[in-house]
Amino acid sequence: MPDFVVFKHPDDNLQVVKDGFSWVGLVFGQFWLLYHRIYLIGSILFIIGIVFYFLFPSPDGYILGIPYGHRFGVADILNIAIAIGIGVAGNFLRVDSLRKRGYVQVFDITAPTADAARARYLLSRDRDADNRDFIDKSVDL
Repeated sequence: MPDFVVFKHPDDNLQVVKDGFSWVGLVFGQFWLLYHRIYLIGSILFIIGIVFYFLFPSPDGYILGIPYGHRFGVADILNIAIAIGIGVAGNFLRVDSLRKRGYVQVFDITAPTADAARARYLLSRDRDADNRDFIDKSVDL
């Protein structure tokens, strides 16, 4: 089962991030970064990816940016390398972005899904609150 990290914002908003490789980051690349509000890196990598196609056109070339008779070229290899890099470092970049936006790491958990990790955090938080209430009541006696 994967490991997850739960982050909490001062306004009680929770975000759950999986440790390790991001398959969604690999497939959607720069758009995944932009979706998770990692604007600077996502924009830079998007522009670099486009520039690669202009600098290293495929062997058959392009007409107005539209491939014809497209064969695998250097730009394709470089863009695949960018996608793999986003898959490897994407969750780390997401954690860094959350910390910069004021989120605090509150919980580490092994769970089958992000929703299960969130539920386990909420259950443990509620259980800790019940224990604190019990201790406070016993002290008042």
